[in-house]
Amino acid sequence: MRLKISAVLPAQLPMTACVTAARLADQTSIHRLWVTENLYTRGAFALTGAMAAVTERVRLGVGTVSPFLRSPAVLAMEAATVQEVSGGRFSLGLGAGPATRLAQAGVRTERPLSELMEAVEVLRDVMAGNTADYHGRRFANEAIALEPPSPSFGIYLAAIGQRMLHAAGRYGDGLLISMFCPRALVRDSVGTARSSAAEGELDVVVYVPISASTTDPAGARRRGRDFLAENFARFHGVEAYEQMLLRSPHVDRQVIADIATAYLSGAEFDHLISDELLDEYVICGSEEQCARALGLWSAGELGVNEVALAHCGSEQALAEAIEVMGILATA
Repeated sequence: MRLKISAVLPAQLPMTACVTAARLADQTSIHRLWVTENLYTRGAFALTGAMAAVTERVRLGVGTVSPFLRSPAVLAMEAATVQEVSGGRFSLGLGAGPATRLAQAGVRTERPLSELMEAVEVLRDVMAGNTADYHGRRFANEAIALEPPSPSFGIYLAAIGQRMLHAAGRYGDGLLISMFCPRALVRDSVGTARSSAAEGELDVVVYVPISASTTDPAGARRRGRDFLAENFARFHGVEAYEQMLLRSPHVDRQVIADIATAYLSGAEFDHLISDELLDEYVICGSEEQCARALGLWSAGELGVNEVALAHCGSEQALAEAIEVMGILATA
């Protein structure tokens, strides 16, 4: 199974930068462009539509958006429009969304997993033109269908916990695994999700940060260490995230604490991040270094179909990063 190489573009980037990156990616072997969305950044659907208008080949995905911020019916409308604009190149990624972020918008969920599955059911009904009434705990659909019904597109579910992984296998066309999941955890997560999928078939996409440069590999690895330290500081003290990081053989709680403390105090932290630790979480450096690190995500070893590389450098370095991703996708 050949590993597909995709790119992740955060909606924090200006639309012009994303559109330029999309044009560049369309001329390479990059499989897909995923657009992430955080609350109160640029809207992912409008951004993806703009990218669809200037590309012909590269696939496009929104990953992820929450049905608690847009109803399933509205999600179906938005997704069907991008599917039409892109000529059938679109995929939709869904996730519950962080509870703290939802609360900022006055949204609360009592049973996020079951309510998310309701959203998937309503979304599929609306897309398919099914007008049968549906009444769930949170979502309902009374004789509403798209006009005309949408061409089908893949629905990918973001998951990390055991119950959500089983649900992704049962109800999703694909599984999205977030950044900073160690490879051992990815392997186990894929196995769990596929155990619930029909005939074990499930497309698996994992997001991995990348800091790449053909002209300044040392600087790219330095930026990779900066990005890793920033996120260790963000995750420190958050039990769910620490448990995720601890699945790496290169991490213990003291490592997390030391890196977080040094980063937050402005002290030197490079010596705390070994090359092995860096390569566990971030693909970075020269084209050759990135290719070696990408080899650790072998499709046969982990069961991953697609690695989506998330640029963690500056906007100015994005074009060079897309160039390296294109080379990796061709190799």
